[in-house]
Amino acid sequence: MKQKLVLLLVMLSVAFSVVAQWHPDAEIDINNVKTTLFGTGNFFRMRGGENTDQGYFVPSNDIKSTIFQNTLWIGGLDADDSLHLAAVRFNQMGEDFWSGPLRVTDASTDIFNVMKYHHVWKVSRAEIEALIANPGGDIPEDILTWPGNGNVADGFAATLAPFVDVDGDGVYDPHNGDYPDILGDMALFCIYNDSYDYDQDGIIEHTETGGGALGVEIHCMLYGFNAPDDEILNNTLFMRQWIYNRSANDYHDVYVGYWTDYDIGYARDDYNGCNVQNGYYYGYNGSPIDGAGQPEAYGPNPPSQVIMILGGPTMNADGIDNPKYDSNGHQIVDESINGLGFGDGIIDNERLGMTAFVYHDNNSAINGDPTDAIEYYNLMQAKWKNGEPMMYGGTGVPNWPGTVGPECKFMFPDDSDPYNWGTGGVVPNGGYNQNNYYWCELTGDNGGPNAVGDRRGLASSGPFTFGSGTVQIIDRAYITCWLPVPYSTGGMDEWATYIKEYFLNNLNNK
Repeated sequence: MKQKLVLLLVMLSVAFSVVAQWHPDAEIDINNVKTTLFGTGNFFRMRGGENTDQGYFVPSNDIKSTIFQNTLWIGGLDADDSLHLAAVRFNQMGEDFWSGPLRVTDASTDIFNVMKYHHVWKVSRAEIEALIANPGGDIPEDILTWPGNGNVADGFAATLAPFVDVDGDGVYDPHNGDYPDILGDMALFCIYNDSYDYDQDGIIEHTETGGGALGVEIHCMLYGFNAPDDEILNNTLFMRQWIYNRSANDYHDVYVGYWTDYDIGYARDDYNGCNVQNGYYYGYNGSPIDGAGQPEAYGPNPPSQVIMILGGPTMNADGIDNPKYDSNGHQIVDESINGLGFGDGIIDNERLGMTAFVYHDNNSAINGDPTDAIEYYNLMQAKWKNGEPMMYGGTGVPNWPGTVGPECKFMFPDDSDPYNWGTGGVVPNGGYNQNNYYWCELTGDNGGPNAVGDRRGLASSGPFTFGSGTVQIIDRAYITCWLPVPYSTGGMDEWATYIKEYFLNNLNNK
């Protein structure tokens, strides 16, 4: 045991000396949003230390923030129906993710590679254009060290971060004119995984959730546009994630979750909800004035925060181009409502959108914070922690006040589910969706608004099959909206629709 500890300390010392100048986070500040990406799956806020003031700041020159934390969850079943799951919220229990790629041979990594990739690369379009215009000039550090290639001799993938291969040799070398292939006018990039044996005991432990490792390698690009003349685009950031299954397992009934702890300025007076047809969820203030004069409070006219699933995992192949409308031109009540690629003439390119939304409270009740892998997995399936289904109305918990049923997949959809996809085509009971009465936090338990609070929302996409050696691509947008009536959801959909169309016209096929 002593020899093992000494060896580990030596390895750590060498690894830290190699990457002493690396920074595990970076800040994007290209438009009216300023935020930090942390390279192991924690988005927009770091934990403790000297960086407790970091957040999702809008406007970028202020200390007011709309998001406290945002993370990606993923879980599915192997051939023996054993659950594999990786997720984090605040890392209060531990870690499920670590920096760097995994070997394609056995989904492994080591301390040298964890530390080598313990970095977030920051590259701007202006830097790339300057390099192209002056090939012999100084190369910015993050372009020089861009992780375009993996160490094939050590078992890693040949290509990692996307790059423009000017000389066509497959090797990233900015001295030969190659440069990062980024989206937007500025991008942050990192690589992380869920399969590091950090204590060298032969067992990969997920100490945040207790879930079994999947063997996934995740590449993340957060990007934005400098668009001062475009109010909506200038208040939006985009994220693309490539999720690689480096394991030998074929997983089924896989779900990807997009978890957010909203803080619209002051954290304890918020509401949340979702839009089924357009595939997004959102947090908004519960009253026209945010907070009571706290430094972080917006005061009058607080914004709303949208998180939009622009394109989720690819659906399981079925050999057809799944249609969006039936022969009579009516919307089909299925994943085509907010997914991509339906009815476009292309076979098996359909991507899931948001297939469920649930919020949970900051407590230990049935509708509170999850504590183990099965509870995380249940929430992604629109079930409560104990496996009970979510029910329409009230707080969504069976037999609680205001819950009228039937079973549903989307909490607080307001009027965004006219086809009742979330209830399996069944019209909700108790007068909901009738007489202009819809389920949202403003109507609460069928007659009055909910109490405001500290909201956490989870949208998810699934189920799908995730084969060994395959990749799934996830695209989403973070849209901060200032609206004439900020405590209402009216007008928010116009901003979201604009961004979806922008993505489809400019970014979807890049």
